[in-house]
Amino acid sequence: MKRLASVTLIGASAILLAACNTATTRTVSTPAGAGHVLFDNPAFDGVAPVRVGWVDIWQEEEYSRFTSKGAQSEIIYSVADERDSIVLDFDMTLDRVIDNWHATSSRGDKGSAETPLGTFQYQHFSQAGRSCVGFFNEWDYRQGDRQLRPAKVLFGYYCGTSGQTLNRNDVANILGDIWIRDIDRTDYRFTPRLALASSGKPSSMGNLQFLYAPADRFVDADGERDGG
Repeated sequence: MKRLASVTLIGASAILLAACNTATTRTVSTPAGAGHVLFDNPAFDGVAPVRVGWVDIWQEEEYSRFTSKGAQSEIIYSVADERDSIVLDFDMTLDRVIDNWHATSSRGDKGSAETPLGTFQYQHFSQAGRSCVGFFNEWDYRQGDRQLRPAKVLFGYYCGTSGQTLNRNDVANILGDIWIRDIDRTDYRFTPRLALASSGKPSSMGNLQFLYAPADRFVDADGERDGG
């Protein structure tokens, strides 16, 4: 009888674990109004972006596509759990960022721009005659991590309308229009929205290479794990 109870408990635990894995790791179409990335640029006034999210217990990663008036932008944003021992492994270069969507483009000058979200690195490129810019930003570095990795990263591109040429001031203004919903400071702490994973509608979009910046736990500089 005791053995039967043990087997039953093991079976129930396995079912529960499988249910938890299903509920807490999922690629979903993010509901309107629940997305993280905002793009307050005139080119996208009144635009409802297409969003896809990837959620687990350590992080969220969100894809957003903004399209209107001949302009287009696609952005990936990844954010780690609020525990100080969770960071993101992010190794994208500007070339890799651009290649992710426009591998055959012609590349131009690189630069940097200071924005409310911090310092963006960017590179000009052209695609099918349109002036574009690829960019990335990483911030909220965890000081105990020997590799000083970030807890938040954002990267993507913007292509202007046909005939529009993007100069340095244009790029600075465009990147300054990108923000994260409902935050007052860039080092805010974040908890993954597991309810979104468990109740959200599965995404039908393909070719998203989640995870772009996978979460990792680190041992802090004095040899002890920090946080939970």
